[in-house]
Amino acid sequence: MLSAPLRSPHVSKLLSPLIGVAAVGLVVGCQVTTPAAAPTTSTSISTTAAPSVAHSIDIDASDFAFSAPATLPAGLVSVRLTNHGQEPHHAQLLRLNDGVTFDQFAAALQQEGEGALRLVSGEGGPGTIEPHGSSEVTLDLKPGTYALACFVAGSDGVPHLAKGMLKPIQVTQPTTATPATAPDVKGTFTMKDFTFDMPASLPAGRATYKVINAGPQLHELNIVKLAAGKTVQDVLAWENAPAGPPPFEAAGGINAFSADGSGYLTLDLQPGTYLAVCNVPDPASGLPHSHLGMLKQFTVTA
Repeated sequence: MLSAPLRSPHVSKLLSPLIGVAAVGLVVGCQVTTPAAAPTTSTSISTTAAPSVAHSIDIDASDFAFSAPATLPAGLVSVRLTNHGQEPHHAQLLRLNDGVTFDQFAAALQQEGEGALRLVSGEGGPGTIEPHGSSEVTLDLKPGTYALACFVAGSDGVPHLAKGMLKPIQVTQPTTATPATAPDVKGTFTMKDFTFDMPASLPAGRATYKVINAGPQLHELNIVKLAAGKTVQDVLAWENAPAGPPPFEAAGGINAFSADGSGYLTLDLQPGTYLAVCNVPDPASGLPHSHLGMLKQFTVTA
C-alpha cells in the first residue's frame, strides 16, 4: 500500500508514499538496519474454503493513470491489476471515513502527507508488479467512497498518485444477487507488529492465501523475488548504496489493511527465493516496518 517495495531505478527510496506526497526524502536518510529474525514457527499450509466471490473486476495501470470502474459492488470482489506501463505499479484501495469527500482527502495528502491517514482505512489491493505483469487479490468491500491510488515513486522521487494515479471509486450495495464461485485457500498468512507468520516454503504455481492484519498498525504483504544468488543482506546493502540493477524484482502481493483487516492473495510464483516485505512507516520511529523486522525470506519450490 503505502510504499513501493524496496527501491529500484523504477521504485525509489524505500518510501512511505503517503509521506512522499509531502516530503519525498523523509525516509531516504534513515539508516538501514538488519531486520530482527523472523519467528522460526510458521503457519502450515492446508486447504480450506474461502467465502464465495460474487464479482470480478479488472484494473489497468499505465504511466500514469488507472483504467477502472467508477463504481464497484460491495461484498467479496476479485480485483486483478494488469500493468501496461513501463514502471512498476500497484493499486491501493482506501475507504474514506464517513463524511469525508474525495476532494478533502486529496487536499489532505498535499497538505499533511501521512497525516491524511486519519481520514481513511486501508482496505488492501493488488500489490506492486513489474511492467507487463499482473497481481490479483480478493477483498470484502463495504459500501462507501474509496480512493484508488498508486503510491509507487519513480526515479524522480514523485509518487505516481501525484502524476494522476489517484481515482475516486464508489462502492455500492448490489441490487441483484450474482452467482458466486468459491476459491480454495491453501493457508493463512498473519501480519503482526513487526513480523509475518507464514510458511518458509510455498509451492510454485497458482494458489490463494488468506492474509490477516493482527497488528494494531497498518500492514501490507508485498513480495519481491531475489535475483539469483542474492540475499537479504545484498538487498539491504543495495538499499544503503544503490548501484546497478536492484537484486530483486516486484512480484505482487496484497496492499495495506488497517487493524483487523483481511483479504485473499492469489499468487502464481515461479521457483526461487523471495521476500515478504512491509514498508508501511512506524509512527513512533518513522522507519519502514521492514527495518523493524517485517522482512521475511521464503522459497518457492516446484
